Amino acid sequence: MEESKKKPIMIGIIVACLALAALITFSRYSGSGGGIEDISPEEKIWVKCNNPDCKAEYEMGKQDYFKYVQEHIDPMAMVAPPVICKTCGKASCYRAEKCQNPDCGKVFFRGSVPNDFADRCPECGRSETEESRKRRAAGETG
Repeated sequence: MEESKKKPIMIGIIVACLALAALITFSRYSGSGGGIEDISPEEKIWVKCNNPDCKAEYEMGKQDYFKYVQEHIDPMAMVAPPVICKTCGKASCYRAEKCQNPDCGKVFFRGSVPNDFADRCPECGRSETEESRKRRAAGETG
């Protein structure tokens, strides 16, 4: 086959593959569940205020958090937008984690320990994600 005929055929195959990938992605992430509305209103997440005069730490509804983020997200930003702090009233609260170590309990910003699990406690070093993976690797459930 001539080079001049190969190029349009190859481009057509690439476009068809990209269209198929987009269709699979769209069908996987649309429609049947997995949306914000499927999060139980009772589920909570931790947030922490980054305002140096406030530093409030508290739980808020997980559904409320993601609804706020969805409404205020900047598609060009690399991070979720801050939520309004219920203590100081400023847009300065970010998602946080509470250390699962009963002897620690520190509330910290997700990803505080660079190049590590997002839930790694900067105080005591515990990561629930790491602990869960260790249990799974050892054949335990839970």
